Amino acid sequence: MAKDILGDAGLHFDELNKLRVLDPEVTQQTIELKEECKDFVDKIGQFQKIVGGLIELVDQLAREAENEKMKVSG
Repeated sequence: MAKDILGDAGLHFDELNKLRVLDPEVTQQTIELKEECKDFVDKIGQFQKIVGGLIELVDQLAREAENEKMKVSG
């Protein structure tokens, strides 16, 4: 009964019977979202490294192609 009254007031008990403002389910969802966001940021970082390497490779090939064009025309 007391838990229902506290729950209606927006107060909840966690698994250690500590009084919390957030619902334990919301807290768990927040933790999961934080972990998913970290994974997403890590994957974006890996993607940026891969794309950066690809851009460097394409730039190098473009320079080599320009050098070959100069040799042919000169």
